[in-house]
Amino acid sequence: MARQAVILAGGFGTRLAHVVSDVPKPMAPISKKPFLEYLVKTLKHQGFDSFVFLTGYKSEIIEKHFKKLKNAILIKEETALGTGGAILNAYDYLEDEFFVINGDTFFDIDYSLLEDFSKDKPCTITLRYTNNISRYGMVEINDDFKTTSFVEKGSLPENRIDGYINGGIYYLKKEVLKDFVKNFNGEFISLETEIFPKLLSQDKLYGLPLGGCFIDIGIPQDYSKAQELIPSWIKKKAKPALFIDKDGTLIVNTEYPHGRDFQIIESTIDIVRKYSEQGYYVVMVTNQAGVAKEKFSFTDMQENFEGIKEFYKTKNLKFDAIEFCPFHKDGTRIEYHFDTILRKPNPGMILKACDNLKIDLKNSIMIGDNPEIDNIKLPYLKCEVLKFV
Repeated sequence: MARQAVILAGGFGTRLAHVVSDVPKPMAPISKKPFLEYLVKTLKHQGFDSFVFLTGYKSEIIEKHFKKLKNAILIKEETALGTGGAILNAYDYLEDEFFVINGDTFFDIDYSLLEDFSKDKPCTITLRYTNNISRYGMVEINDDFKTTSFVEKGSLPENRIDGYINGGIYYLKKEVLKDFVKNFNGEFISLETEIFPKLLSQDKLYGLPLGGCFIDIGIPQDYSKAQELIPSWIKKKAKPALFIDKDGTLIVNTEYPHGRDFQIIESTIDIVRKYSEQGYYVVMVTNQAGVAKEKFSFTDMQENFEGIKEFYKTKNLKFDAIEFCPFHKDGTRIEYHFDTILRKPNPGMILKACDNLKIDLKNSIMIGDNPEIDNIKLPYLKCEVLKFV
């Protein structure tokens, strides 16, 4: 299906001024190529065939670089309009359904997941998992994926260590902007702090958690990191993953199993082998509340992981990653006494695995033994709950 990408490319790059001062921020060089070139390349690969660049500072540099790009237009703002104002200024060029993408952020999501989810919704923002909400604040959603609140970083709950943040990619239906464009007179309007809160109040704003490599080149230390990360990530081929539970699935679920004292569930070996031979990543995902509740130590937990890995190695099988949650809101060990979306059935561990592995979530699967825990709260992830003996 044809897709239109509306790229916010009007930033001055104030925080990067001492590093890059002669080009607009989205054109900052990444391994000798403009960042925006990488972004457009990934979008074209995912089926985008229409591009609208919303520009401002040094617009002519973007125009010159992309002058041969088919089905592309550039709309320059003469005065700063903000992210919302820039979109409203381009209203006549928007298709009935379109995606908005920050021109200084690399978030390598599967756009088909966002599109499929949003077909019957007026507006969806992508959400990214982070354990650094003190830097960003967080976005809260309910079980229907409706956005319920934007929590500023100064108002975060004391018992939360992680959450969802705005991923900088949005799906909108043009009609949702009709009331805004009627009253638009060329003033500065923020999409994030003015339009989105209004849509939230009208019950029209959804949030979809997605995983993938994420980096904001507007932050100097991340810009430096991006020089190697983005080119190498783009070259990788995405593969689906088998996300597999530990206690009750890989090993017998005795009360708080830990250390080297465990019993392998033999029937699971064939499951792991099946998916491994089909080219899937194999990722263990496990709640480990025993750490927070002082049933065993962090070291005991790690020893348990190592023992399982060593056993599977004797079967010529490996785990590409192990994601675990040692936290629990009722924990007695103070450093792990936190509420967290890492803990299943929340999807934090699934999304966290996508930071380092290029995972095709659309074709991935979660397998476990507990229907209350292993049915992960992601609308696009296939989950199977099996009985293991």
